[in-house]
Amino acid sequence: MSSQQNEAKAGADQPAVLPGAAGQTSAAGQSSPPTPTMPAAGGAGPAGPSFAGQVTGLPAPGRVAFGGPLPGTSNPWKETAGRTVFRRVGPIVLWWIWVAFVLFNLIQIVATEHNYFSVELTAGLLTATGVAYATTLRPRVLATSDGLEVQNPVRDHTIRWGALNGVYLGDAVELSCARPVPRKEKTVYCWALYSGRRGRQKSQQLGVRSWSRMSPRTAPRNEPPVRDPAQLMAAELGRRSTQAKEAGAVAATLESRWAWLPIAFICIPAAALLALLLAR
Repeated sequence: MSSQQNEAKAGADQPAVLPGAAGQTSAAGQSSPPTPTMPAAGGAGPAGPSFAGQVTGLPAPGRVAFGGPLPGTSNPWKETAGRTVFRRVGPIVLWWIWVAFVLFNLIQIVATEHNYFSVELTAGLLTATGVAYATTLRPRVLATSDGLEVQNPVRDHTIRWGALNGVYLGDAVELSCARPVPRKEKTVYCWALYSGRRGRQKSQQLGVRSWSRMSPRTAPRNEPPVRDPAQLMAAELGRRSTQAKEAGAVAATLESRWAWLPIAFICIPAAALLALLLAR
C-alpha cells in the first residue's frame, strides 16, 4: 500500500502514522523515500481543503500491517443499521461498575436510614451518576454516509464529510473542521476516542522500525500490528473521509450545539443537593 505523509498539526501531537510500502510523489512531481503515515485526511492548504493523496486504510483481511488489527480479530468499532459507532470499551465498563456501586449504596443506606442524611446522600449519588453518564456512557462518534456525529459529555458536533479537513491522533482523536469564513478552523476533540500516550508512542516506534527494514522494491511482510484502538479508529475515520472527498463531498461547515439531556442529569440533582445543604 502507498500513502503520503499528512502535514503535522502545528502545536499539537503528530498525526496518526502508518508506514507505507512504496515511495511517495510530492506536489512538484519528485519522488521521495517512503515516510511512516497512518491513513488520515490531509490538512487545509492556502487555497482551501486539501486531502494529500489517497488514504490507504486498513490492510486486507489476514494480513498483519501497522495500521491494521491482528488477523482474526474484530475491528474496534461496531457496525449498525446505516451507521458505525466508534467508542472504547473501558468507559462502558466503568459506567456499569459505578451503577453497581450506586445501587449497593441505595439499598444499604438509603433504604434502611429514613433520615435527612439519606436524602442528601441520594441527591449526591444522583449528581455523581449524571457526571458519570456524561463522561463514560454517552461519548461516542457516529459515522454515516453524510458525515460524523461527535457526542462529547455536554457538547455535540455534526461534521459533514465536506467540513472535515484533517484527522489527527493526540491524547484523543482530533478532527480539524471548517467553519464559516472568516472564522478559522476548529479542532474537535473526540472524548470517546482517547489514546494512551505510552501505547501511541510505542506503536509509532514500531512503525518506524518496520519501515526502516523495507526497501522501495520489497513489499512489507511482517509489519508489527497496531494495538491501540484509538489509532485504528483514527485510521478508519481518515480513510472514510478521503473516500467521501474523492466521491465529491459537498463543502460544509462545522455545526455544534449543547447537549441538554446530560446537562439536566447533572444540574437538577446538583441543585437539589445544594438546596438540601443550605436548608440544614
